[in-house]
Amino acid sequence: MKKRVIALMLTAVMALSLAACGGGATTTREDTAASSGTAAGGSSNKVKVDPYAGDEVKIAYIAHDIGTPNNQGWKEGIERECASWSNIKVDSYGAEESAETQVQIMTDCINQGYNAIILQCSDGTALAPSVKQAEEAGIPVITVNLDCSSDTIHSALVMAVDYDAGRMAADKMAEQMGGSGKIAIIQGVPGLERTDNLEKGFRDTIANYSGIEIVDAQSASFQKDTAMTVMNSFLQSYPDLKGVFAINDAMAEGAALAAQSANKKGQIVIWGADGEKDALAMIESGDMAGTIYTNSWDEGSTAAKIALLMIGSEYDYTCLTATPKVIMEPIVVTKENVGTIAEEDRW
Repeated sequence: MKKRVIALMLTAVMALSLAACGGGATTTREDTAASSGTAAGGSSNKVKVDPYAGDEVKIAYIAHDIGTPNNQGWKEGIERECASWSNIKVDSYGAEESAETQVQIMTDCINQGYNAIILQCSDGTALAPSVKQAEEAGIPVITVNLDCSSDTIHSALVMAVDYDAGRMAADKMAEQMGGSGKIAIIQGVPGLERTDNLEKGFRDTIANYSGIEIVDAQSASFQKDTAMTVMNSFLQSYPDLKGVFAINDAMAEGAALAAQSANKKGQIVIWGADGEKDALAMIESGDMAGTIYTNSWDEGSTAAKIALLMIGSEYDYTCLTATPKVIMEPIVVTKENVGTIAEEDRW
């Protein structure tokens, strides 16, 4: 599959950069190493293990809310990648949407000596000290989609596009709306970089269409049921509403269900972003107009590949000047092309 090939290529590029990083850490990151208290050129606390040689390896996956489709997709992708090795154990933890709980789980995983942590941050600022603590303990941290604060350098970030996803959704929505009409936005959790960037990309692009007006924006905190309530409010306040952009698919699905109940199925252009299978089914049935699809299985698998690469290497995060990013391939999905997303790629 094209998406998987791209993910593998990006991982290979990262491998080359990390190899170069490990060889020149002493001269390239002396300032960072001195400020962090970690010796340049190698973390003295890092446990030297080789997963490919049969050494026992423990990887923790810590999710914002492990029950959501995205998190389940990442979890399965991580587990699939590690399933071939009996010596690799993956433990998954859900924080029930609590940054405080995630901080506690991070502390527990650091104390238990996990070899790598894959993390979806509930709150980037709140989790930043935990990420730094893990890296200083020799535990590489790979964040997924929701990152810690941008000034906290860590091993890697694997993410779907954010600003460009908003931009692509805006252009296609404008086309479907004929370049005119009122739009409302259903927001995620304000302050999270990915969701803020999605909304910014959407707003910046829709501003190019003089006939389209954004009339309202309310948060539904990524929840389908809450989005139904928000959508009902929109329908009451703006009976002539023509479009809705939801920051994730779960909220778009909630908006579509509310539109159904109001006998407005197909009358409002409803978009999400993620590409989960329920959203794809709603696009096929005409309840949603589109989404920006990313393969969450590949995303989780890529995060696991990077973790295993780092565990079995001389890698040390102190040589980095910025957190490396692996950006997954986005696909604009509408009723015209939703059938090209194969069943085996629907998470």
